[in-house]
Amino acid sequence: MNSILIVDDEIGVRNSIKAKINWNEAGFFIAGEAANGAEALQLLESGMMFDVMMTDIRMPQLDGIELIKKCKRQYPGLKIIVLSGYSDYEYMQAAIHVGVKDYLLKPVGRRELLELLQKLSAELQSEQSDVAQQQIEQAQRVQQLQLAREALLLRLAKEESSGLLAVKERIIQLGLSHLLELGEQHQARFMTVEMRVPAGRLDGNDQHMDLLRLAFAMLCREIAEKIDGVLPFYDASHPTMIHFIIIEEVDEAGVALEPNAKQFASVIRNNISHYLKLECVIGLGEPISDVLQFKNGFSSSMLSWSRSTMGAVDSKKTGDLHSMMNVFTPELERQLTIALENGDRAAFSTYMLRIFPRNVDYAMFSFTFMATRLLLLLHAIAKKYDDGSVDDTLQKRLWDCQMTIGDFQSREAVASHLQDLGQLVMDAAVKARSGSFGSVAAAVQKYVDENYTYELTLTGLAEMFYVNETYLSGLFKQHAGVTFSDYVTRLRMNKAGELLRNSDLKLTDIAMLVGISSSSYFSTSFKKFYGMSPKEYREKHKST
Repeated sequence: MNSILIVDDEIGVRNSIKAKINWNEAGFFIAGEAANGAEALQLLESGMMFDVMMTDIRMPQLDGIELIKKCKRQYPGLKIIVLSGYSDYEYMQAAIHVGVKDYLLKPVGRRELLELLQKLSAELQSEQSDVAQQQIEQAQRVQQLQLAREALLLRLAKEESSGLLAVKERIIQLGLSHLLELGEQHQARFMTVEMRVPAGRLDGNDQHMDLLRLAFAMLCREIAEKIDGVLPFYDASHPTMIHFIIIEEVDEAGVALEPNAKQFASVIRNNISHYLKLECVIGLGEPISDVLQFKNGFSSSMLSWSRSTMGAVDSKKTGDLHSMMNVFTPELERQLTIALENGDRAAFSTYMLRIFPRNVDYAMFSFTFMATRLLLLLHAIAKKYDDGSVDDTLQKRLWDCQMTIGDFQSREAVASHLQDLGQLVMDAAVKARSGSFGSVAAAVQKYVDENYTYELTLTGLAEMFYVNETYLSGLFKQHAGVTFSDYVTRLRMNKAGELLRNSDLKLTDIAMLVGISSSSYFSTSFKKFYGMSPKEYREKHKST
């Protein structure tokens, strides 16, 4: 039902108009009356919502022309009908000049009034449908963009590094350019939040546990959405946890200005307690000032979480993160990866001594941080060669070590356990690389399946998996049945087709979500793949 406001200084005219027709049958109800333009503006400014305003032109205090001008500026969606007499030619010219299209001559005829209302009703219905469609499209875009952003943040925090160049374009595509602008005025901190269910609340009901996890994740994302500079992301392998990157503004001395990460941690804790009646454990990482330091920031967050209690965030002095990063450099990480994947036990032991030198009294936090950082690398390599054909025993052992790293009796015990875990990861990698010809190809294919939205090249993959590029090209084609380039195109086009069938996203959004920066190149590739344009494809599948 559409609402209408009638404005005329003569009460007899207003009553006559109200009595002309059955307004409900016409699809309208009279939501308000005003004797002049000033009263009409008061009603509009009070917050009352009207779809249509029917106004006389000649009125005291504020005439119809001035009222229309103000409404056009302040309430552009309001449809306006002008009431005029035969002698109001100059006023009508002025009304037309300010954009009024619909008018009725006094005395108002029943048929003319009905026809005009039917026309306006159809326009309003069409506009409401358009607005609803735009809202659907926007909700879909926000959801897809959030998923893509979280996948990128998880990769930056946990996965094997393939260099900033490989992900820089994706960072910009997803509207996260501010991550590349950290430095003197801004820093980032990771925060890890784990939900804890009070004893006896679930009584072993797994379904209720799943609902609590869902509510926990939704609440955390909702809170983050309301605060600038807070980016949530989720790791499906640890469903009771959610992570955040918090961008803080800092002063000249490097001190975080308010609001800051500690305040956000307090907000999260209070909301989880108030709305979900759950407890939580929060870990707050050390400040970092470069996207290349994200793994270190994430590791320090996980370490803080492992030392925290349900009552407070761990706030003990954690030492100098930058000095620790000077030990665990990208180059050392690369050398460790090569040793582990090639089964070079001697080299691995040498690098372990560089990380944990004998007879050096590391501060406990520094030592534990390095252990956590190494575990992150072992996780990444184990995942890299996990083709799904074996159980998750190795990943579970790595996670158990992550959770209990603070329980070991000595540094030597931690280092010895990490050496053993490193050997297990090494054995898994060597087995995959030295097995049938398809083992490495399967690992590469799995990596491509999970990362096709990023810039992928055979050269980069050959470097990542330590094989010859020409050899990898032939190996991949033999395993997948198509060339590497065709395989990536097929992945992107299949996802694009799914989004066209199941969403109303714009083509530019779909191109971005599947990893193609140019919408024209996307359309060309899509037509070549499907034999029809994206628009034709969408229309065909919406009609079936």
